[in-house]
Amino acid sequence: MLFRRPRRLNAAVSVIVISSLTSVVATCGIMGGGDGSRPATEGCATPGVTSTQVTLGTAFDDTGIGAGTFAAFRAGIDARLGVANDNGGVNGRKVVYDWEDTRSDPSSTQDAVRELVETKGVFGIIQGSQRSLTAVGSADYAEEHGIPVVGPSMDESWPDHPNMISWFYAQSARSSVSTWGAFALSQGATRAAILGLALNPGAATYQAQLQASMDSAGIPVVLNPDVTVGATSFNRLAQELKAANVDTITGAVSPEVLAQVMPAVRAAGLQLKLVLTPTGYDPALLQQLGPQLAGTTIYIDFAPFELNLPAHQRFISALARYTPETSPPQQQSAVWGWISADLYLRGLRDSGECPTRKGFVNALRAVHDYDAGGLLSSKVDFATNVGQLSTCYQFVQISQDGREFIPLNPSRRCGTVVSRSR
Repeated sequence: MLFRRPRRLNAAVSVIVISSLTSVVATCGIMGGGDGSRPATEGCATPGVTSTQVTLGTAFDDTGIGAGTFAAFRAGIDARLGVANDNGGVNGRKVVYDWEDTRSDPSSTQDAVRELVETKGVFGIIQGSQRSLTAVGSADYAEEHGIPVVGPSMDESWPDHPNMISWFYAQSARSSVSTWGAFALSQGATRAAILGLALNPGAATYQAQLQASMDSAGIPVVLNPDVTVGATSFNRLAQELKAANVDTITGAVSPEVLAQVMPAVRAAGLQLKLVLTPTGYDPALLQQLGPQLAGTTIYIDFAPFELNLPAHQRFISALARYTPETSPPQQQSAVWGWISADLYLRGLRDSGECPTRKGFVNALRAVHDYDAGGLLSSKVDFATNVGQLSTCYQFVQISQDGREFIPLNPSRRCGTVVSRSR
């Protein structure tokens, strides 16, 4: 189960994140993994839990439009669980998982979660999907059955379901943060355009958050064009941006879309002060789209690898050990997978020798200072972070030759919560 490899670990194109293996194992407890010194308790009745192992389920976008966003997601999971299992597992149990493809589609997400829970009998779900869980009831289903769900929160269903736990909320129904607008102002932004994706409610929510953030900095948003992949004339869009005297472009569009926007903008002679996006922090992306995306600034929720922190060294060493085919290892989705698995290990450890689903959720909600062993920009309190956007982000820029990421000085910028209209 655990080491079935995804089909595209080297093809990371989207959204999104060491020393020796000995140091990885030595710090496993710090990262939230288990202590295998205690024998497992016999007779636990919780689904997915035996005397020797705990079986999780991973539902993620292996195909479809979100596949690039989560291309290395399983690699991060495999590496983190590999470290834990080589160090004895959690409370004497090996932690393994099975997985289903959500196909970047809400109905497929529901089918995947049901298959993992009802047919494969997993303890809980690690979720990695770009599209909404709630469209056809998957989030409601998981809550009704008490299934713990952990992962990067990509839609507004997460805060409404107490069984769904994330260190990172991409969307909020009621608030935004000043961080993005304040950063744009520091870069000289005066007139912004927020690009959206046509027929994508999630993109519309994110646009509203960006609008509120720009408003908080006094930066007028003069255009809100929607982009339809395969249909939009990017040359015409560039002319519209130029006519509106736009000097800043932001939005929830993918790097593939920006890679078509920016050459058209340059050809139109439009001089931009800032292109700001939440996705694209991935060395593999530079190999494919680097020159087109040159100068783009990306904000992320974890410390950039260029800082070479001990947490980065542990992560890179583990991926080299357990998923050597993942190249390069410094991928945003791999970081998300690593942190998701680390959270499950922490919850299993803290919920005792005979874990229950409810006990797992309660144990994680009682963690008040989680930072994924130093990977995250700020410590997370799971008792109070529900539905809260992070106010601190790390900012990196793609170099002018498109070959590398350069952390800005300072790379970590913080702001405050601001309200937004729905």
